[in-house]
Amino acid sequence: MYCSTMDIAVFASAERSLQLALLSPGSAIALTLLFLVLSGFLVAFLKAIRVLSPLRLQENAEAGNRNARTLMRRMEDPAKFHREVMTARIILATAYFVWNAIYTVPLIIDLFDNLSLSAAKGWIAFAFFALLTLLFLIFGYSIPERVSGGKDGLFAIRYGFLVSPLLLLARPIECFVHASGNLILKLFGIREVETADFAPTEQEFLQMLETGHAKGMIEDDNRELIANLFDFDDKIAAEIMTHRTEIEALPIESGYDETMSFLYSTKYTRFPVYKGTVDNVIGVLHVKDLLFHKGEINQGYEFSLAEIMRPAWFTPESRNISDLFHDMQQNHIQMAIVIDEYGGTAGLLTIEDLVEQIVGNIEDEYDEAEQEMIEIAPGTWLVDGTYPIDRLSRVTGISFAEDEYDTVAGFVIELLDRIPEEHERPSVRYGPLTFYVLAIADNRIVRVRVTRSDMWEGDDE
Repeated sequence: MYCSTMDIAVFASAERSLQLALLSPGSAIALTLLFLVLSGFLVAFLKAIRVLSPLRLQENAEAGNRNARTLMRRMEDPAKFHREVMTARIILATAYFVWNAIYTVPLIIDLFDNLSLSAAKGWIAFAFFALLTLLFLIFGYSIPERVSGGKDGLFAIRYGFLVSPLLLLARPIECFVHASGNLILKLFGIREVETADFAPTEQEFLQMLETGHAKGMIEDDNRELIANLFDFDDKIAAEIMTHRTEIEALPIESGYDETMSFLYSTKYTRFPVYKGTVDNVIGVLHVKDLLFHKGEINQGYEFSLAEIMRPAWFTPESRNISDLFHDMQQNHIQMAIVIDEYGGTAGLLTIEDLVEQIVGNIEDEYDEAEQEMIEIAPGTWLVDGTYPIDRLSRVTGISFAEDEYDTVAGFVIELLDRIPEEHERPSVRYGPLTFYVLAIADNRIVRVRVTRSDMWEGDDE
């Protein structure tokens, strides 16, 4: 038996009338809002999960927070947990649009039919559905995603229990979908690509560090310490050593009175001992060792630095200071003589020099209370010639081209292309910075004034 076209139309009209009769406009709108709110809640929950610190979650769980403990259990398999939440989001979004397409839009069309606007009902349905889509994007995604990431993701801990019923609904569907996907991959011989764990690079980590510092979440001292740790692995001995021209050393032929006079005139407790010139360091004198032999010397024993000094420990100037630090620790070395490629003495460094590269300058009662860099006016600094050029870059915000220099003095000499005479007071410009040489001694630039001009326009040289 076949139904006529008129019979089918009557049947469809009767079915639609029954649907509209069973559902009031208020109920349709209420369910629409419910789907919208639940979708927005899941978006907010996912955003909070992304910013939630695992340490913060663990601290709350150990403090007895039941929601935190439940959330930790669910997140033991992060990939599965994320799939379940995403499945719940898709289900709610689908329900929102299907519900509105089947019930809410027909209710609106029926309302306009009663207002004698049935001729335009197609456009009315399209416009209303577009409005519902816009509402979903604004209130079901954009606003929840933007307001839920604060307070270190505590939103996820406080309201995570509300997700449980939604995940209970999504779990069997997710399992079926995941198993079906695995089956299809196997049937077609497609290899699943495993997602690599996120591990930020050094540059990304430093960028996050700067962002945290700019937002006030990381203090200046902590920022400097962490940045120094990363820089530590990139430096070599030549960058941090005391240059040979500044080394205080004793000749091997020094007598007792000469040695004691030398010790009284300095603030150090360890000294290189050389034969001929400082390029031929043959040992290191410890003041403590000298004191141990003082009694023997008073009894008439002949004084000899060769018998008191300890063997010198050498390292090339190209040695990475991180590796050098570990070697000095293992060998219980306090002072290393840095040698150049020709075997001559380039400088020396101590274990304290290495530690200072991480924690900053360590001053004892014998250190002079002198700042290496002093801001004497806004945009003007007094700088020691030995001040590291990378630290000047951090202070001024100006990047310097990497070359064969590590200090301000070396940089100025590079720009001048010569070593200035002691009576000279030259100046040289680099981008917005002007370097004025204030003091020169023993062919070394001792003091420099650095001025930044805000009127300068153009790129750094």
